[in-house]
Amino acid sequence: MTTTANIPEPDPTWDYYLTYHKLLKAEAQLNQLINYIKELESASSESDESINEDLFDLVQFLEDETRLPVELLISNEE
Repeated sequence: MTTTANIPEPDPTWDYYLTYHKLLKAEAQLNQLINYIKELESASSESDESINEDLFDLVQFLEDETRLPVELLISNEE
């Protein structure tokens, strides 16, 4: 894996290339949520709802979008 401007750039033929980028996106979303929570003085029904929606979206994104390549799943089941 090469690094440009301190940002890793994996080879696009790497088996985990798409998973890697999806996890980076999830990490950015999680960091954004953490920063939002850090700024809150006290809980409210609006902030609770916003946090829960963001967490639900993040979990859905990870469940729906982060899958191992089919070939790897099949070979691991044997």
